[in-house]
Amino acid sequence: MTRFASGTRTDIKQLLHKPEGLQNLLQDISAKGWLIENTQSLDYSVDQEIADFFERTTATRSDCDAFAREHLGGEFVPVAVQGVCGYTVYAGPKDEFVAQFRLKFSCIDMETVNLARTIYGGFAPKAVFKGQTGEDVLGKEALYIYVMDRIQGISYSNIILAHNNQFLETSVDFPSWRKNLVLDVTKFFALSWKSPQIVDQSYCDITTHFSANQFRPLIQNSISSLPAIFSLPMVLLHRDFGVCNMMVNEITCNLVGVVDWAEAEVASFGLNLHSHQRLISKVHLKGGWVRYDDNVTLEDIFWSTFTNEAGGLSDETVKTIEAARIVGLLLSRGFTSRLSKTTEVVPIRDDKSRAYNMRDLDGLLINPATRFIDLA
Repeated sequence: MTRFASGTRTDIKQLLHKPEGLQNLLQDISAKGWLIENTQSLDYSVDQEIADFFERTTATRSDCDAFAREHLGGEFVPVAVQGVCGYTVYAGPKDEFVAQFRLKFSCIDMETVNLARTIYGGFAPKAVFKGQTGEDVLGKEALYIYVMDRIQGISYSNIILAHNNQFLETSVDFPSWRKNLVLDVTKFFALSWKSPQIVDQSYCDITTHFSANQFRPLIQNSISSLPAIFSLPMVLLHRDFGVCNMMVNEITCNLVGVVDWAEAEVASFGLNLHSHQRLISKVHLKGGWVRYDDNVTLEDIFWSTFTNEAGGLSDETVKTIEAARIVGLLLSRGFTSRLSKTTEVVPIRDDKSRAYNMRDLDGLLINPATRFIDLA
């Protein structure tokens, strides 16, 4: 079965490069009645996460720490939230570097990282491959070593946590912060629109399926929209463009950079545009999605700014981008990711254990009070 993980990037690349591959998926979506889980446990221990990671490699944590100390200098500090595919530390005399030790199967495509740097400039960190530590043996892998410039600032998610979500919403600065970030993120998206890429037209059939009855009309509409979606510019997309990876200025909340480019893909513009909703709405674990009072205003700012940056867009093009946004949300919330390459994607049904996936899909596609404005 096909999975979308940092180590299997060619699968989604093949899927997104031609309408037939995605159409096969969406048709199966409509027929099967399944959803794929993409949630994480709320109980998190960074020490346990690191210990679990090193169970999967012949390299040791001390090996990695020694590299950071000897090659980058200064003290090193593990980042607060680790990924399942790598061990990451801040290093250097002024913590100016990020050293990441990734499982071999989830190695970073340096061509893609360099392309991100070309398109997005200083919003993407400079990265250098530094070889490997450990050896490949049965059941375990070596680690590939990467050193990146650390993007300064704080993640937008940490801004929310640092100020306490409720306090932040009552702050007189919060509306201006959101506006600053929406404007900057819009211009970030526009950079990719203005740098279209040429891609291989190969694709593959997808045999992993998901859906629920309430989504079938949207899925059928998405199938009908595929030819138009694939006529949009093929651009480099950040596939995990969430609030944890948006680095912002602590004072103004302006965007200063974006981290975690390991899963970046060249695909139709708009497939990651659903991430913009997290800036103009809030989401509660139990209560679901709630629009901010200025949601419509911020949405208008996004489209007016993007249209201007893109040099003008027809109404039909805007509708096609909105359709791509829906397809991107279905893909994002429909498949497991960041798992071991030996772990198969397991189709799941709409049940209580998949509530968070359903919350996002229902909130942004179905609920009249919170769904995408173009669906209202």
